[in-house]
Amino acid sequence: MIKVLLVEDEDLIRQGLKLTTTWSDFGSEIIGEAADGEEGREMILRLKPDLVITDIKMPKLSGLEMIESLQDEISCEYIILSGYDEFAYAKRAMRMGVRGYLLKPIDDKELEEVMSSTIKSIREKQAVYKSLSEKLGKEFTEEQKAVDFGNLQDKYLARACEIIHSRYQEDLTLRNVADELNISDSYLGKLFKTKTSYTFLEVLTLYRIKGAVDLLKNSDLKVYEIAYAIGYGDAKYFSKVFRKIVGIKPMEFKNGYQLTQNHILNRL
Repeated sequence: MIKVLLVEDEDLIRQGLKLTTTWSDFGSEIIGEAADGEEGREMILRLKPDLVITDIKMPKLSGLEMIESLQDEISCEYIILSGYDEFAYAKRAMRMGVRGYLLKPIDDKELEEVMSSTIKSIREKQAVYKSLSEKLGKEFTEEQKAVDFGNLQDKYLARACEIIHSRYQEDLTLRNVADELNISDSYLGKLFKTKTSYTFLEVLTLYRIKGAVDLLKNSDLKVYEIAYAIGYGDAKYFSKVFRKIVGIKPMEFKNGYQLTQNHILNRL
């Protein structure tokens, strides 16, 4: 069972979450509850939950301060609850790897969606550590997990970017890159978004357009040939993407670059 800890200073909300949510449907159980961030921090270190659902504004220690203080001490996921619809809170929370940000009053459907995706992520993480433990013949402490899992995520992302860099000309998809890394495509997709702020497709597109720019500058290939060379089967679609990113059409870029080069050569 996935172990869940609730940290919320408003008794009514905390008890409402505890009693009206069917935790067993998510394969989870409530193992404890705290009424402020300081108590929450102590209980997280003692009970080692897989998931913490916490309010932002609380006495003694805010939810964000609590999470920040635990970054290198324990590996668990967090869902933030807040009555404050402020982007700054969400942005700071996401930088710390918070899985979800829900506004009060909590919508049951939104909670269900966030819980489902978070539980999936937890199970994937557990599977990774189980595999590593079996291969290395050792168990990981919570402190090691907190540090090593961040390193492992960076390695996955770095390897994915290496694959894109060396093979963007191919028909690459999120799924086949994830398969090469032996992780799920949804997990890899989340890594790109949380670690880079770009989706997998956006990163792949940037590599392809960079390749197109090099070919437009340094080759006599036609636009449709360049499109095929960088992984696009449709030249019109390639032109559309190129214009969206660069601001002009591929031929306009090529002609403008050649004019500039000729102008420079004529002045020499």
